[in-house]
Amino acid sequence: MRQISWLPMMTNTAFFDFDRASYAYETGAKILSNVDWHIPKGAFHCLVGRSGCGKTTLLKLAAGLMLPTQGQVRFKGELVKGPSQKVGFVFQTPALLEWLPVVDNVLLPISLQRAVQAEDRENALELLELVGIADLAKRYPRQLSGGQQSRAGLARVLLTSPPALLMDEPFAALDAITREELQDDLLRLVTMRKTTVLFVTHDIAEAVYLGDQVAVMEQGHIPSIVTIDLKEPRSKDFRYENDFSFYCQSIHEAMMQKTPVEM
Repeated sequence: MRQISWLPMMTNTAFFDFDRASYAYETGAKILSNVDWHIPKGAFHCLVGRSGCGKTTLLKLAAGLMLPTQGQVRFKGELVKGPSQKVGFVFQTPALLEWLPVVDNVLLPISLQRAVQAEDRENALELLELVGIADLAKRYPRQLSGGQQSRAGLARVLLTSPPALLMDEPFAALDAITREELQDDLLRLVTMRKTTVLFVTHDIAEAVYLGDQVAVMEQGHIPSIVTIDLKEPRSKDFRYENDFSFYCQSIHEAMMQKTPVEM
């Protein structure tokens, strides 16, 4: 009978370290309250929870886009005081610049810092090949489907090889098949580059499929973290196995604030 631990994981080698991190608006409305979460290096971590529970706020604290009103967030032992080039961020929409071809959108993080070199362009084209849209490099965003735009956005954030990648429901607007294809592409790329990922999603099945660990957020707290013990590499067949269903059911029950059922 498979067992699940419902206590937050503690580690002395945290990559991201939330230490009693809280966030409240000036009105006093609290979004996050004393979050303690210690995220180890080199794994895929998913965060699920009901709408409005604070998932995106936590992600923005990790990215340095917002600062905690109490407590602190550390990345690789250093206090997060603002955005870092070592942390890539993928928003809910790809946010491509309409007036730039796909390859130049991918090169944007470099062109904002310095002149683009021939090697940079080669790297961008290689990434577009890896995400399956190299033949679209000269097209403009308006000429791409939603899935193609998401692939371009993923290539852009990976161009500078950040050691950490933060993703805020990047596949939510896509159809089911395209979403599954992008999940597989993402797993392949971050495994290849040994990238630590923090991925926010509303989709429990997506979290179980992608995550080495799934944290459940409830009203600004993280009451439980589940380690997903499924064989690697993941494939579409896992979605129909008993263990996969077990994890989905258990996380669903946690989100419903019910006591997990052992199976």
